[in-house]
Amino acid sequence: MRTSDESNAMFCSCLLQHTNFDGKRILDIGCGNGDLVKYIARNYSPASVVGIEPFLEDWGVGESEGDNWRIVSGNAHNLDFDDGCFDLVISFSTFEHIADIRKALSEIRRVLRPFGKFYTEFMPIWTSAAGHHFVANMQSWWNPGHITLIPPWGHLYMSEEEMREYLALNHTDDILADTIAEHIYHTNIINRYTRTDLVNCIMGAGMVVKYYEERISFNRLGMITGAKDSELTNTILQRIRQTRYSAEDIGVVGMRVCLEKYKEI
Repeated sequence: MRTSDESNAMFCSCLLQHTNFDGKRILDIGCGNGDLVKYIARNYSPASVVGIEPFLEDWGVGESEGDNWRIVSGNAHNLDFDDGCFDLVISFSTFEHIADIRKALSEIRRVLRPFGKFYTEFMPIWTSAAGHHFVANMQSWWNPGHITLIPPWGHLYMSEEEMREYLALNHTDDILADTIAEHIYHTNIINRYTRTDLVNCIMGAGMVVKYYEERISFNRLGMITGAKDSELTNTILQRIRQTRYSAEDIGVVGMRVCLEKYKEI
C-alpha cells in the first residue's frame, strides 16, 4: 500500500507532463484531509493552493490554512469562487463520487481563467470490475479480502436479493453482508456513471481535451495489486449484456484527463 506522499508524488509527476504549479493559483476539488494541498504547497512554488471538501469531518479535519494554502468546506456543484480566479484546477480520486459531473465541469470552466487547465485522475468507475467502491472507506481502505467477496461486475448484473444469497452461500457474516448490500444498492457516495457517461461529459464540457487516457483492467484487484488475469467469463458477459450497461465499458477502471479552457472571445 502506497503512502500518502507516494500517491501525491505519482499524481504530481503525471500532472507535470501537462502543466506546472509555479506561480499558479490552484484549486483542489475533493481534497479529503488536505494532504495533496499541503504536498503541493510544500514541494513546489504555487501562488496559492485552495482545497475544498464537503466531508471534512469524515476525514477528521476542519478548515485550516498555512502560508500559501487553505482548506475549506466546499462542493463541486457550486464553487464559491469568482469567475476566472484559478490558473489550475485539479482533482484526485474524486470524480467517481460527484453526483452531477456536468454541473461540476461547468463550474470548473467558470472559475478557470482563459487557457487555464483542469487535470484529474480517478478510479474505480462504476462499470469496472470493482466499481461498487465498497472497500474504499476509512475503516478498510481497499481491503482485498473484502473486495473478493463480491463477484467481478456483480454489482452490475445481480439484484440485491441475488447478491445477499451469494454472500450467504460464501459464508459472509450477516453484518458484513448487510453492509455490502446496503453500499452497493443504496449508497449515495458513488455516482454510478458509466464509462460512456463520463466520456460524454468530458467531451461536452466546453473545453479543449489536451490529454485523455483510460486505465484498463478486467480484474477486481487490478488497481490494488496490479493483478492482470482477466476475470471476465462468457457467463458474466452475457449477464451484463442483459442489463442497461454496455460491454464496451466494463474494462475501463479509471481515467486521466487534462482539459484547457478556451480563451474568451
